[in-house]
Amino acid sequence: MALGKLLLLVILASVASVSPVVAEGPVTGGGDPGEPPFPGLSDNELIVFGPDDARYTVTVFTDVNCPYSRQLHQEIDNYLLYDIRIRYAAFPNIDDARERMRAVWCSENRQDALTRAKRGETVKAGPCPDPVDRHHALALELGLNATPAIITAGGRIYYGFVSADRLAERLEEEAWLY
Repeated sequence: MALGKLLLLVILASVASVSPVVAEGPVTGGGDPGEPPFPGLSDNELIVFGPDDARYTVTVFTDVNCPYSRQLHQEIDNYLLYDIRIRYAAFPNIDDARERMRAVWCSENRQDALTRAKRGETVKAGPCPDPVDRHHALALELGLNATPAIITAGGRIYYGFVSADRLAERLEEEAWLY
């Protein structure tokens, strides 16, 4: 019995140390790398990091409770250094993420609120007409099944944490296609 428990602990430790899988999804369209994916999602309903004139723009469906979404956000300055503009949409799936993300979207400073929520801090805000349910429904309609889901202007989907340098390489390769 002790050997079985030890084997289970080894398996759990192995699973816990595995890096996130980065899976490339299907190409769903094509566009200028600087143009935002999903023009129907306005910047007003998203949380945007980066200038309007960035070389690349991606839309990231995120969950404040997802460890890989948190890892991506911890590197936000690196994405900005690579001139990648990040447009966050809500895709709450883990535990109390829906309520936490509503508080983020209803905050006066949504960028700061998102950063704090992804650090595990509690964000408080009154109710407001938020887009969280609409974003979630869109993510399901697109067939997204994990967070973060990074969608490029060309319609490619990358799941999991993708480092800024690796994402910049992928976006540069994609730019050659258009």
